[in-house]
Amino acid sequence: MMGLDGGMAVRRIPLLAGTALRPRRFCPEAGLLDLMRQVERPGWINLGAGVPAPELLPVAGLKRAFAQANRQYGRKMWAYQRPEGHEGLRERVAARFAARGVRVDASGVLLTTGCTQALHLALAVHAARGSVVACESPCYYNLLEQIHAAGCRALPLPLAGAGGIDLDAALPLLRRHRPACLVVCSTLSNPSAATLGAGAREALVKACRQLGIRIIEDDIYSELHEAGAPRPLRAWDPEGRVVTVVTSFCKSVAPGLRVGAMLPGDAFEAAVRRKCMADLHSGVVAEATLAAFMEGEALDRHLDALRAVCRRRRTRLRRAVLDHFPPGTVVADPPGGFILWVELAEKTDAAALQKEAGKRKVSFAPGEMFLSSVPSRTCMRLNAARAEEADLEHGAALLGRALAAAR
Repeated sequence: MMGLDGGMAVRRIPLLAGTALRPRRFCPEAGLLDLMRQVERPGWINLGAGVPAPELLPVAGLKRAFAQANRQYGRKMWAYQRPEGHEGLRERVAARFAARGVRVDASGVLLTTGCTQALHLALAVHAARGSVVACESPCYYNLLEQIHAAGCRALPLPLAGAGGIDLDAALPLLRRHRPACLVVCSTLSNPSAATLGAGAREALVKACRQLGIRIIEDDIYSELHEAGAPRPLRAWDPEGRVVTVVTSFCKSVAPGLRVGAMLPGDAFEAAVRRKCMADLHSGVVAEATLAAFMEGEALDRHLDALRAVCRRRRTRLRRAVLDHFPPGTVVADPPGGFILWVELAEKTDAAALQKEAGKRKVSFAPGEMFLSSVPSRTCMRLNAARAEEADLEHGAALLGRALAAAR
């Protein structure tokens, strides 16, 4: 395959052959805590943490929505609520999924404290201690942390490039190891930014139905896809017996709300029971505010603007990386979102690179965080949405100098 710097699909992710494609206990040395502590590091150019900058958030609209919710719900907005979450928001979440081909109403939506809690609940329901959990490789580092914390073994599934999981390679692994569940970020996956095509989605659901494997579909980035949110895998599972969806509004609206959601399907009661034991329910004020924000066209107007900003920032950072990184560097060119996956032609000492980048006060997310085995060459995830837009090129140049110094 041609690299994305040639306009085609990214080459096969730098995996891991043979023994690497087996279930194993693994937890990345650096993870969610480390990157979240970088979010507000003064004086640094933050290309590491996968979060949007405050100036990209619809603060004015959320202020108006808060005032509207306060008028509409009054004291109820400040009281306890059902563990399932705010009814009005559950209705709006269900409506958006229904518009994408999912058979669901408000009774099938469980609100959570971010996508992280939704993923935690889904793993608790579907993956017993000691079981195998299949996942994309590379995949979200906190997923690897959660699999490890649950006492499970991770089974990495190779990617074929921008189209996501390589089904020709993955299906034999699923048949051989029969994982309890498969976690897949189906649209603009973090960190590869890969998106499963419609044919692959249908085939994956069919295969997992036949094998008795539960799919946990992470849908968090779907609203950032420039062609519109694709049909989720759950659209091919109308009864909710194969696919559990987890998502949140942290990437698409505002992370400070900490509002997530899941469609647990036939595991709804098991999920809501665990949710109730964990924190009774999520924040009513945030849920009511988001419900008001989703009335009318405010959300869609915001998403249109956010997609445009992400495209501009993503393009600017990608060009800067290709300009300042060593020859042979491949940079993904995803159709949405703010994440770029970068692969270098050679291997650079990871510790030395982190040290050199730290000297220059620029952060990145090393590829090792997202892989359950050591990659064959240096790779990293960069975020185009956190740093000041004017700093993106300078940050890429600093990383290029760090790479040169670490060689």
